[in-house]
Amino acid sequence: MKKRKIGEVLIEEGLVTAEQVETAIVLQRAKNKKLGKILIELGYVTEEQVARGISKQLSLPLVDINNFTITNELLSMIPKEMAEKKIVFPLDLKDRELLLAMADPFDLEGVKDIQFYIGRSVTPAVAPETSIIDAIEKHYSPVGLIWDMLKEIPTIEEVEFVKESPEGDLHGISTESLIKLGQAPPIVKLATIIFVDAIKTRASDVHIEPRGKYIQVRYRIDGELRNIIKYPKSIHDSIVSRIKIISELDITIKRLPQDGSCTFRIEGRDINLRVSTLPATYGENIVIRILDSSAGLVPLSKIGIDDEIMRPLLNTLTKPQGLVLVTGPTGSGKTTTLYAFLRQLKTESDNVISIEDPIEYKIPGVTQVGINEASGLSFPVALRSIFRQDPDVVMLGEIRDIETAEIAIRAALTGHLVLSTIHTNDTVSTITRLLDLGLPAYLVSSAVTGVLAQRLIKKICPTCKTKIDPPNDLLKDDYPILEFCYKGKGCKECQYTGYSGRIGIFEFLKMDANIIKLISKYTTEDELWEAAKESGIKTLFEDAWNKVKEGITTIEEALINAPYDPLNIVSEKTARKNTRILLFNLLEEDIKITKSILEPEGYKVVDASEKNMLEETIKYSPDLIMIDASREEYSLIKNFKSNFRGALTPIFAISNVEDKSKDEIFGTGIKDFIYRPLTPKNLFYMLHVTLKE
Repeated sequence: MKKRKIGEVLIEEGLVTAEQVETAIVLQRAKNKKLGKILIELGYVTEEQVARGISKQLSLPLVDINNFTITNELLSMIPKEMAEKKIVFPLDLKDRELLLAMADPFDLEGVKDIQFYIGRSVTPAVAPETSIIDAIEKHYSPVGLIWDMLKEIPTIEEVEFVKESPEGDLHGISTESLIKLGQAPPIVKLATIIFVDAIKTRASDVHIEPRGKYIQVRYRIDGELRNIIKYPKSIHDSIVSRIKIISELDITIKRLPQDGSCTFRIEGRDINLRVSTLPATYGENIVIRILDSSAGLVPLSKIGIDDEIMRPLLNTLTKPQGLVLVTGPTGSGKTTTLYAFLRQLKTESDNVISIEDPIEYKIPGVTQVGINEASGLSFPVALRSIFRQDPDVVMLGEIRDIETAEIAIRAALTGHLVLSTIHTNDTVSTITRLLDLGLPAYLVSSAVTGVLAQRLIKKICPTCKTKIDPPNDLLKDDYPILEFCYKGKGCKECQYTGYSGRIGIFEFLKMDANIIKLISKYTTEDELWEAAKESGIKTLFEDAWNKVKEGITTIEEALINAPYDPLNIVSEKTARKNTRILLFNLLEEDIKITKSILEPEGYKVVDASEKNMLEETIKYSPDLIMIDASREEYSLIKNFKSNFRGALTPIFAISNVEDKSKDEIFGTGIKDFIYRPLTPKNLFYMLHVTLKE
């Protein structure tokens, strides 16, 4: 018996209509989600109704997790990370068979992975996703000590703050009491455990976020935020006070943002914590940036730059003067790269000075200046002053405005090597960004000696790394073919994510004579890309794809984080200028739609209706011809194709799906059909097929 689809089951139950299911299917293709989830998001059904439908569809039991007694033995079988990733929860164990609540019982691979991990059989059961997530948060404890410790914390009446008055004074509790609460042993332990646990799990940031009835603690690991623990809202003020005390912030200020820092030592390492507080609806939000000097000061050879980029980059860095820029979005590792540059350039004979906001890591032998806007020490002020300090190399944290950019450019032209960052998407757009700031083209072309664009992508966990067949059939036709690739299955070491750590992908634009000449002429970005192509630039996408081939990262990471090869885009845009499309005897509406879609993209569209097809083809040398399948005389097409000019010109016929005439016209030599209604998707597909050949 054929298995019914979830949409059919829900229709049978009278929960949705066929039209609602069709609407959800359209969105499903675009969003790549389960149909049930789309129906829930649209508000057509509830989670419980979908779970009941899946239960009926697969003949699996529908369970209420609250009806089960959850033991430590059950929780110890499946780690919290695995439960969260696969959205499952252990319910009962009988005769070495585990009853497992699942939000997605279609995940047969997930069931196999769990069976392999626990060494027992698994019987799936269906439960709403939200109820599983709630059960995970309720029953799992990442660190048992935390919950034991919470029992020692004073009652709500003893620690809860009275609301501030309009004047901002605190009532009912003194500053001394706040300090005592912030230093109470359980609070000290909890705050310390959060910090230590974050460092051990390689977190770069800790987020402590009030959520109404509870406080959510999240870590940013490998660029992604992950839920770690929740703690009662009643102790949040005490935790905030503890963090403020060690960060030398004012514990009485609760309605204004504050920034502070502290340092502590763990396992022989000095860890710097940058603390930021922000008043929010349910209390003060805290974000803590973790700066580990042993992890942050990475040698240039270890950040992922391959030899093809490293050689010209080092040649540029060893020049006595010029401006070298590192570009990329926030969190792409630009500062780490600049520090690697400084470590590479630092010598006994050079005076190296950096201007930073803030100073993240201390580098021996480098004079580091921290920006302090409150006292008047801004980037331009500091930059002007340090040139009276006789520097050889200057590192400027970021070029933010025209004033800073002008000083940096002129410094690079007067015998200094200047290193800095700027926020752009790639190397070529960095040049246009500098021009957009208002810098003269002759200064940019003379001063900028190199631009390094970068992103961070996650590395496959080496413990659970496994070889898989590449999905070449699912990739775009112009993507490079892969013979094999890898992914992480998920294990305890990587917290069941399949990834561990991150590595950079890079793109380096070296200023050669041709590019310098084009910049000085205020040329377009497309033309700069063509020049970069001729100079042999290796793009971010190419570098990411090479790391896929080497088994360092996954296809998904490359596609998500690396913009697709701009060289192909440039070539396509250039091709559009010379691409001609002839329209013969189309409906007036088809002509209007085709022109409105293609002409703004740069294609030349010529309406040659009522004219001789062969003569117009000789006149315009079109790349393709479009005809109306229902209006053309097939003998004319055959005669046209009998001429060598006609034989070499592809013809596409516009047709309605129900047209019977398309079977006859296929024998005349047309290339293919496109169907009404005409859309950008089918027109660009037609062009893609033609221009690819």
